[in-house]
Amino acid sequence: MGWFASLSVFPEDALRKLQRSVSPTALNAAAAEARALREWLRGRLAHPTRLRGSPQVSETLNTLLSRGSAFDALDKTAEGEMKVQEHDRLESPAQLLVPIAKAIARLVTEEDLTRVRACEGVGCSLWFLDQTKPGRRRFCSPEVCGNRAKVAAFRSRQRNADI
Repeated sequence: MGWFASLSVFPEDALRKLQRSVSPTALNAAAAEARALREWLRGRLAHPTRLRGSPQVSETLNTLLSRGSAFDALDKTAEGEMKVQEHDRLESPAQLLVPIAKAIARLVTEEDLTRVRACEGVGCSLWFLDQTKPGRRRFCSPEVCGNRAKVAAFRSRQRNADI
């Protein structure tokens, strides 16, 4: 539940309410399904041309998307303006994956999949969408993985200089 809360997709009170109303077994099943979805997607990201038009991709995402029950509501923006926004209703653990499936569906249909890359950080297993103009991004996070790589390169140069 902490991971889902960190995504900021559902309000924290909705997540707490769901956690109180369902068994830990059901939540563990949803977490296991999220991990399986992650591994399923990672296996396909290495071959982005296979994502578009694949009946298996469409079927998997449509199954997850069909669990949703979204509604529109008027919300105030940061600028104080009113705006109609879509919200996902959270009534069962199975619905936790709906926003993730929406994001994957948008990635598959709207983005240049050749810009989806695995992070080059040592020990990092994350993938990212490179949205930089030159398209040469190497790390999921310049502040974390990029900084670690720079520090490692600096230390390596220092060790070589001492020899």
